[in-house]
Amino acid sequence: MRTTVEIRDDIYQKIVKEYGKRRISITINEILTKYFLKKRQDMFGVDPWLKQTDLSDIRDEHDRNL
Repeated sequence: MRTTVEIRDDIYQKIVKEYGKRRISITINEILTKYFLKKRQDMFGVDPWLKQTDLSDIRDEHDRNL
């Protein structure tokens, strides 16, 4: 779909400098896709005290001294 969007001059200059004039639409679409279609967060990261841990050090039931 074609539409007209007004972009601030400083943002426009950064996009043109980094991606070039011919990739403005592609760049804006990528940015908007990341913003509006971001994945839902899982439980890790929702609360600051929940941190994802390495599961390689989990012991088996055979490793316990019963």
